[in-house]
Amino acid sequence: MQKYPKKKSGRPKMSKSKIREPRENKIICKGLKSLRGQPEAYDELKKIVSVSLTPTALLGLDNLSRVYMVSRSELIERIGRKIIQINEVDNSD
Repeated sequence: MQKYPKKKSGRPKMSKSKIREPRENKIICKGLKSLRGQPEAYDELKKIVSVSLTPTALLGLDNLSRVYMVSRSELIERIGRKIIQINEVDNSD
């Protein structure tokens, strides 16, 4: 009886690791170990929230996060904490 090599079925496996931009890397605080359930950069834990954006707004958020060299989440955090100020523009012309 002749044995045939097993044929692999399905699609090829993709690598799960994604190459991150420098702004997407985690902020490292020297001397602090990351622990689940413990605040890291701020004095309180973060909550997971969902935000709906148009593709144009998402592109703008990505561009701003590249300028500030932080993640999208950190950019929104800094805006909410008023570390980054938002200037209102009068469009009544």
